[in-house]
Amino acid sequence: MLEGIEFALDPGESAVLLGPNGSGKTTLLKTLVRTLRPTAGRVLLGGDDIDRLSYEEIARRVAFVPQEEPAEYDFLVRDVVTLGTIARSRRIWDSEEDRAAARDAMRLAECEELADRPITELSGGERQRVLIARALAQSAPVILLDEPTSHLDVAHQLAVATLVRKLTGSGRAVLAAVHDLNLAPRMADRAMLIDRGRMVMTGAVEEVLADPRLDEVYGVRFERSRDSRGLIRLHALEPA
Repeated sequence: MLEGIEFALDPGESAVLLGPNGSGKTTLLKTLVRTLRPTAGRVLLGGDDIDRLSYEEIARRVAFVPQEEPAEYDFLVRDVVTLGTIARSRRIWDSEEDRAAARDAMRLAECEELADRPITELSGGERQRVLIARALAQSAPVILLDEPTSHLDVAHQLAVATLVRKLTGSGRAVLAAVHDLNLAPRMADRAMLIDRGRMVMTGAVEEVLADPRLDEVYGVRFERSRDSRGLIRLHALEPA
């Protein structure tokens, strides 16, 4: 259950949701796309109450990448990614514009080489990159990512962090639930720390990662240091 959470996400801004398992990160993301309906409060998209929008209108404005999605049918990757264009396409069948959008999305998500493979044959990390590509093909101005790097190797984790920065540079707003705290500074400038469905604090990523409340929420004592780029890094030492 979520309670007392209030924030705004502007065009061209990236933010990360931090918090331990069960803190409410996924619940919040699903509420923002009306997969879950709030019992109180409102979700506004560009000033419009989400409850007054059709699912098609929501899909044109927000793309959601789940942490995991079972692959039940052996669709080719290129077809799965092209499904992302349905929200904005004006044709029953895929147009060349739709196919071009899918190709661009696969290139950005670094899964072009998977285009002709059935999605049922992919590893968890490969499938995650395809889901990201499908969301990019929607061309929605807002993208929500639920732990997008959890199944990826280190190289692709860094690639996703770089991609988020590129997306915000083009004017999109991105909100990502992040499991690896050390990826947060690479991915966003703002962080929101939640615990048990409540907002604990929000602010610049550096401020949130340096705050002792982070240790309390995760139940771990962190040691802080700086990497070669000057970004803060956390090392878990022991239970708090």
